[in-house]
Amino acid sequence: MRELFDRYAPRFDAHLVEELQYRTPDALAALLRQAGVAADGSHAVLDLGCGTGLSGRALKPFAWRLEGVDLSPRMLEQAGRTGLYDALHEADLLGFLPGQTRAFGLVAAADVLNYLGDLRPALSGIAGALSEGGVAGFSLELGAVAPYALGEGMRYRHHPDHALALLAEAVS
Repeated sequence: MRELFDRYAPRFDAHLVEELQYRTPDALAALLRQAGVAADGSHAVLDLGCGTGLSGRALKPFAWRLEGVDLSPRMLEQAGRTGLYDALHEADLLGFLPGQTRAFGLVAAADVLNYLGDLRPALSGIAGALSEGGVAGFSLELGAVAPYALGEGMRYRHHPDHALALLAEAVS
């Protein structure tokens, strides 16, 4: 996966935004606002799978500190050029999250969890990284097959009931 995204990094933004009309980060930020999360720069924010920083642009209004995690060094180079992030970490999210106990008021994962079949470790790690009262926002591709099925583009589709059950388990 690292090599795939390293090769994709130079054309990632143009392909997603211009060709695919990618709007997930903005939609996620809008949902966070609707849920009452203040976009007042008061949160320590973790952007999981930050890639080139597309989500960082949408998350920055929420953040007094914005950190990004990605497994692709070339994606992180692009993210660093944005000037949005206070820290960038080259890591797999499942390896990174366990060391982030109660560190963030907001954890976001836009178009990231689709690359995982079993969501349990990621959701548990996200829950553990949230400070008390913290909020997580993420996107998933939903599917009709329980618990999940591999779809096109090596992306998983998760059954909504299963995803909600895992989320409830992670926060309990």
